[in-house]
Amino acid sequence: MFFANKYCPTCKKYDREFRMLEGREWTGVEPRHRGRTDLWRCTAVGCRWYQPVHHQRDGGRLLEEFRNPAADPPA
Repeated sequence: MFFANKYCPTCKKYDREFRMLEGREWTGVEPRHRGRTDLWRCTAVGCRWYQPVHHQRDGGRLLEEFRNPAADPPA
């Protein structure tokens, strides 16, 4: 599930898609967010921003190892 056309404070753009955190990403959240089940992250290349579903100001950045990778070059 995705949220489209959301604002990302890291990217400073209003056209970002967000998806729920997956797998090991949950281990990279700040301690104050541990135990939550409503965290979503920006899917833009290089972004690490995550936030509760409707509470942007309560977001944070995932650890560097969870940075979104660059898109694969065209074949």
